[in-house]
Amino acid sequence: MMSVLEQRHIVECAFLPLACSCYIDGNESVTIQIRDPVTAQVYLNVTGISRAELSTSRQISQLVMQLRQDLRTLNSGTAEQRA
Repeated sequence: MMSVLEQRHIVECAFLPLACSCYIDGNESVTIQIRDPVTAQVYLNVTGISRAELSTSRQISQLVMQLRQDLRTLNSGTAEQRA
């Protein structure tokens, strides 16, 4: 399994230029928060991901793709509300 630092680095860099923080608690539970880098507005906060689910680069890539899709879905809903 990858180290905690490797997992965090991969996830946090995947969302640049947005600000992403990846927290791993003592129970091996991962929380990912994606924010606007200027305003710090939270776009997405995902909790309860098992660190074991992120043991390979493929699993991390799949999670990143899913979170990006979630961000797009949230963004399209926000854009529709503004119209």
